[in-house]
Amino acid sequence: MKKQKIAFGPGAASLILIAVVLALSVLTVLTMVSARNDEALSSRSTETRQKAYGLFAQAERSLAKLDAALVSAGKENADAPAYFAAVEEQLPEGMRMEDGQVFWEEKAGDRMLECAVRLAGPGESPRTRWTLHRLGETEVWENSGEEFEDDSGDEFGDDSGEESAPEEEPEEPADGTEDGEEEAG
Repeated sequence: MKKQKIAFGPGAASLILIAVVLALSVLTVLTMVSARNDEALSSRSTETRQKAYGLFAQAERSLAKLDAALVSAGKENADAPAYFAAVEEQLPEGMRMEDGQVFWEEKAGDRMLECAVRLAGPGESPRTRWTLHRLGETEVWENSGEEFEDDSGDEFGDDSGEESAPEEEPEEPADGTEDGEEEAG
């Protein structure tokens, strides 16, 4: 019996070459798309980081203004109640004071930095200590001033808004037998 040889002609080599070129072309396109997406992500990340650092710088400038008010109030008042009252009167615009803490917000575009510092007593050092320094996004939806009323009923109940009566357990007969049974006599 003769063995047959399988031979590939020039057409098969051309098909393999075309398949390799197509595969490399697809990989090239995927690499280009991936590189473009990475560049866009890096740009957004850089932009976000610059906004955040800008907000941090604004917060430090606001803290410097507050510190100037603290120094001024400390020179005029030695006792704590008078000192805190003087500080509250001299607070920079946009700041509010509650229970020995000063709160304010820094905003830039869609980013917001919530800030709060605890005030030390007169003559104490350091004059302030950060208690809140939280970066977030500004509110997208603003309240129109109207109160939202929830008339859906119980918070965890059914959606009907009606209170359901508690289920009653069946009463047992007084003679100790169960329903449907007669006492053997």
